[in-house]
Amino acid sequence: MRHKVLHELFETIKENIRNYVTHRLFVVTILMLFLSGMLISRLFQLQIVEGEEHLKNFTYKIERSLPIEASRGNIFDRNGNLLAYNKLVYSLTFGNSSELVSRAESLEISENELKNKIVYDTIQILKKNGDELVNNFNIVLNKRGELEFAVSDSARKRFLMEVYSASNIDDLSKEQLEASAKEVYEYIAGKRMFEISEEYELSDALEIMAVRYSLWLNRYQQYVPVTIALDISKESMATIQENSADLLGMDIIVDSIRQYNDSTYMAHIIGYIGNISSEDMEAYNKDLEDGNRYSTTDMVGKTGLEKVLEADLRGKKGTQNMYVDNLGRVLEVTDTIEATPGNDVYLSIDRDLQIYCYNALEKELAGILLSNMTSGTSDRNSDDDIVIPEHSVYFALFNNNIISIDHMKTPNAGDNESRIYSQITAEHGNAVEKVKDELKNNFTDIARLNDTMEAYMEYIYEFLSDSDVMNFSVIEDNDSTRQQYIEGSISLGEYIQYAVTKGAVNIEAFDIDVDYYTSEELYSVLVDYIVKCISDDNEFSKLVIQYMVKNKQISFRQIAMVLYEQGVLNSEEDSDYNALVSGSIGSYEFIRRKITNLDITPGQLGLDPCSGSVVVTDVNTGEVLAMVSYPSYDNNLLTNSINAEYYAKLTNDKTTPLYNRATQQRTAPGSTFKMITSIAAVSEGKISTGGTIKTAGIFEEIAIPAKCWIYPSTHGTMNIESALENSCNYFYYELGYRLGTGLNGIYSDNLGLNSLREYASLFGLNGNSGIELSEAEPKISDSDAVRSAIGQGTHNYTATQLSKYVTAIANSGTCYDLSLVKEQKNFNGETVVANIHNVSSQISISNDIWRVVHNGMRRVVKDHISENALINRINVEVAGKTGTAQENKNRPNHALFVSYAPFKSPEVSVTVQIPFGYSSGNAQELASFIYAYMYDPAALDDESVSGNANMAD
Repeated sequence: MRHKVLHELFETIKENIRNYVTHRLFVVTILMLFLSGMLISRLFQLQIVEGEEHLKNFTYKIERSLPIEASRGNIFDRNGNLLAYNKLVYSLTFGNSSELVSRAESLEISENELKNKIVYDTIQILKKNGDELVNNFNIVLNKRGELEFAVSDSARKRFLMEVYSASNIDDLSKEQLEASAKEVYEYIAGKRMFEISEEYELSDALEIMAVRYSLWLNRYQQYVPVTIALDISKESMATIQENSADLLGMDIIVDSIRQYNDSTYMAHIIGYIGNISSEDMEAYNKDLEDGNRYSTTDMVGKTGLEKVLEADLRGKKGTQNMYVDNLGRVLEVTDTIEATPGNDVYLSIDRDLQIYCYNALEKELAGILLSNMTSGTSDRNSDDDIVIPEHSVYFALFNNNIISIDHMKTPNAGDNESRIYSQITAEHGNAVEKVKDELKNNFTDIARLNDTMEAYMEYIYEFLSDSDVMNFSVIEDNDSTRQQYIEGSISLGEYIQYAVTKGAVNIEAFDIDVDYYTSEELYSVLVDYIVKCISDDNEFSKLVIQYMVKNKQISFRQIAMVLYEQGVLNSEEDSDYNALVSGSIGSYEFIRRKITNLDITPGQLGLDPCSGSVVVTDVNTGEVLAMVSYPSYDNNLLTNSINAEYYAKLTNDKTTPLYNRATQQRTAPGSTFKMITSIAAVSEGKISTGGTIKTAGIFEEIAIPAKCWIYPSTHGTMNIESALENSCNYFYYELGYRLGTGLNGIYSDNLGLNSLREYASLFGLNGNSGIELSEAEPKISDSDAVRSAIGQGTHNYTATQLSKYVTAIANSGTCYDLSLVKEQKNFNGETVVANIHNVSSQISISNDIWRVVHNGMRRVVKDHISENALINRINVEVAGKTGTAQENKNRPNHALFVSYAPFKSPEVSVTVQIPFGYSSGNAQELASFIYAYMYDPAALDDESVSGNANMAD
């Protein structure tokens, strides 16, 4: 039975197999088995036999777009002279090489260590050949060899956000937000980031970090290298190329850098470019399309027109589409869209006129210094006659860092340097001991101290006031002890002790617990702190030097010799050197010669006056033909990458050369304001165009009488023309008083001020001049209408604002916005932006008023200034108004002159502003040279700057 069942089962299976084999599915099955076998065989070959090799060759491809930078537009003057352009150079970049990983493995070091070594070796090559690293890192080494942040607080916080990879400031922990420069350095140098070995010198490690950090910022675009050196030398190029196998990631490319012609003369107008900051990038990118957005490697305008016209000069980026691997390395370039160059900008500035004005201003300042310099020791001939004693000039060489004290410490110091430095070191130590003894033991009344010790005590007081250690403001102004200190009847030590008892000391500055200190003990701690600070204080050292020079503990001849030893002057090219050595000329004659020849410039000395501004306009368009700010700087040394040593020199210069005086420095206008008072008074019916006033030497209608400059004499009976000519203050006091007198006959200061404000506003003095650069806000006087009528009160204007005002006077009422830009052209040479000569206001007054104002200004030049003066000997009639303004009784007056020419058919205006320039005649003298240059160059042949053009306003 069982046998039968098995037989039947076998027959069934046999029948099924026969049926399946004869069925068409059998062929399909065989085919599938064959294909599966082939697939399995191939997979075995790829994964088992060849797996390791394929793993090494695996490539991940992703599409990316690389921006192509547009060529920055050129800048020209009005005559087509090139002022700013792009220079082709060879630059050095650093990127992520595909060989870094394998090379690091073969050397058995980490990739970080290899990168650090490559960067270090490259930097040494650059240094050897005098090339500079592009270093915009936010941590630097100070003079004491300590790490510190080199940016403002807001920029520091952004930097910390980047370092700690925070999306915003609020995401930073308290420890991260308060991290010191040293802590941030250690974090970046550590294993979390760059693994910079402690074997490197700190200065070298910081440079390695700067390069690595700039590349790290591109970590999401690793196919984009960073530029680490611009315009490298042929020697560096050759060495880097020879060692390219070891310097992986380093690449030399053809690059363009921004260059400026006539840089010193144009720096304040054009400005410079530099690496974009995080803040700038965020602001600029807000409204830009993705393809034209800024990246961390981009350059942008930092100051001047480079910044103002950034969008126009920059152009539009192109793109290069490519495939990159998972490490960001380029595999294939697919297509390219070319960049569109930026617009070329044509300025209204005349380059040659600009250069002449700058040089003439420098010569005028030198002339003023020389005319007020004396060989004596006093800084005054009388209460009102400020002079410049010889010792002040020689000390200025130290004070403004023309002579380097640091160089005196070096092995290369000359004999005179070494001698002087030994003297300074010894006297500084003596001064510190004297200060310590005075504060701890002597307690000498201020009034009984000698000049030197009084200066030291004043320095200590100012030092404490400016620091966070003491807060003297907790003592009331009417406090009896405070009054005693001001009168000099107690010592500084006694006053500080009193301040301690009043809680003026900031305990946190000393890291002590006040509960364990008495007032006496706290005072002792404070004195020790003072002594420690001034022992290592450069400014206190300069104060010591000042009195050493004044007291002739250091001879003037020694100082003069140091100028040669430090290379400020060249002994081989200077005939005065041998005369100085032989004694055939003395120190006084020597320094006068150096100033006369501009071997030592007013900008270097930093004495009053050391600065000034000139603005020349086309009165029929408002175009600025020249705009000079002195002293200036070389913007080539700040563009592309900043020359750190040069920038430090500029920021420590007491003349602040980075400051644009033409647009930023405000002074009272003085008598240059009197044309507005004249127009206001006639327009308001306070005087007729032919009306007269019998003047006195002093105006007594107000609580505090106001004197005329001629007091105790008088000018007699004056009308507007003669009052402008003689600059009679009494006449304008009276007009100011009349403007403030209402129909009821009662005087109101506010009524007079409102009238002056109304008419000053018509001439644009209520707002900026319209010039394209940043400008200080003007201030129309808001106190004392009588004194405001002569340009005093609280009036405050820049040279550009006064220039706008006098331009409107010259053309009889059209108040143009001033402009530096004439037109812009695209890369095809087509004009795309043209100056429309915007009119800010139209002043509608009678021709009679214009006539008396113009005639008065002409009489200032023709009749009030000597007929032998240059301004009256040139082939053009000039109309103008001088102005003198006092800001500080211990410093000379400001000197101003506003003017236009030709008188009968005005074409140009010239505005001169010389802070602390002694006399308005000096400003007028400078303007006369500028008019001669424009209208009568032959008159300049036998003319020299006197700097002694004293005249009354």
